[in-house]
Formats: sequence, C-alpha cells, structure tokens
Amino acid sequence: MQMRFSTYRLFACMGVVLLAGLPGVAAADESDSCIKLSDDLAVAGCTRTIDSRQYTGRSLARVYARRGGAYRAQGDLTRAMADYNESMRIDPTYPSAYNSRGNAWYHSGKFDRAIADYNQAIRLDPKYGYAYANRGSAWGAKGDFDRAIVDFDQAIQLDPKDAEAYYNRGSAWRGRGDLDRAIADYDQAIQLDPKHGAAYVNRGNAWGAKGDLDRAIADFNEAIQLDPKDTKAYYNRGMAREMKRSLREALADFKMHAQLAPSDPDGQKALKRVSKELSAI
Repeated sequence: MQMRFSTYRLFACMGVVLLAGLPGVAAADESDSCIKLSDDLAVAGCTRTIDSRQYTGRSLARVYARRGGAYRAQGDLTRAMADYNESMRIDPTYPSAYNSRGNAWYHSGKFDRAIADYNQAIRLDPKYGYAYANRGSAWGAKGDFDRAIVDFDQAIQLDPKDAEAYYNRGSAWRGRGDLDRAIADYDQAIQLDPKHGAAYVNRGNAWGAKGDLDRAIADFNEAIQLDPKDTKAYYNRGMAREMKRSLREALADFKMHAQLAPSDPDGQKALKRVSKELSAI
C-alpha cells in the first residue's frame, strides 16, 4: 500500500511585499497613512487619498498599488489588476507594483505572467529580495526546482533572516528528492520562525520519507500544537501512526481530519481503511 503524505506547497511571500522597496518618507502624511492601513480599511482610505488629488508620481503609484493589494485580499482580482496597472502607468519604474501584480498572477495560477512581472521588478531593483523569493515560488509551481533554488539562494543572500525563503527552498529541494537539504532548510526556517507550522509539517513529511516515523510524528505534534485545526498535520500524523501500526491512534487522527476536512477523499479512504483493519483484530 502506497502511503502519501500531504505537503504544503511553495507559496509567494504575500505578507510584506506591498511595502517592500519603498523610499523613505520624512513624515507620516495622508499617503503614508493609507499605505499602512489594514486590508479592511485600505480600499476606502486609499480611495480618499486618490480622490484628494494631492499626490502625483511615486507617491500616487504607491497608493494605487496598496489599494490593489487590498482589493486582491478581498478577492476582487479585476479591480486589483486595474490598480496595479494604473500604478505602473503613473510610475513605470516602481518595482513593488510589478511584484504585487506578479503575486496576483501567481495566485491565479498564471505562473508565466507572474514570472514576467517578477523579472521586471528585479530589473528595476536587483536587490529586491521578495521578488527573487516570489519568482522562485513561481518556478517551483512550474516544477522547475533548479531555477527555484537559484532564486531562493539569491533571496537568502539578500536577507539571511528570511524564514519563508528557507522554507520554500526546502520545498524545492524536496521536489528534487534531496531530503537532507530539505530538512536542513526547514530546520533553518523553524529556527528563524518557531511558529512556522507548515515548516514542521513539511519537515515531518521529509522525516517520514526517510523512514524516521518518530521524528515525523514529533513534527506533526508540534504543528498541531501551533494550530489545532491543521488538517494536513492530522492526516500526516495518522499516516505515520498507521505505518507504525499504532492503529487506534491513527484512527483518532483520521477522525479529526474527517471532521475538519470532510470533503477530502484521501482522508475518508484512510478512515475507512483503518476502521476496517481495527474491526478485523
């Protein structure tokens, strides 16, 4: 019977890119306040800033890019793209707008378009670490792990404390089948961010693939402690426990997984499989 662990995939570094690479500002004016607003407030706040007609050039481009990010967070990709395009029209040299539009393309599954935008962001700012990391994620999503690793190397060189870059490079090494390098990168990601649940899950998967089920279970335990609703961690811990023939514990994990992700067919199959095995004992 082939055991399949569930893995967190590569992902673009969405949390901070909207503010990356911005020029310093002398004071917190209305434009700066708009940039710093949460996604829930940024659409209205940035719209007021745009309608004030007090800003031009890079300052206005920043506002449009920020509002685009807020629209994207709300799931309104059409308005997000319109704002990113307007930001680029106003200031074609603003790298963050290209990077942010690249992220929108990435999350739409249009990886080639995402890469083209990350390329432009990097041309405009060769030290733009997030653009390298995001381009690496896009290469990884296309299955080109060699190019992904090169980009994550560059992102890490620019920022050795970027936990996401280590995490994603680990996933690329895993894609290439190099489990030891994957584990080393997950180790580093966890050292930099001890609450990185996905890194624990993926490191657990790597330990499981190496046959070290006890270490795998320890990592899944940690992921569940960090997030008691982490469906992948329950499923994977159940798989590891099943492989160890700890069937009652495995069944408990698959039951919890089924509660959290009732539409996952793999979880339902595992639940039925282990229930059948236990009933035959």
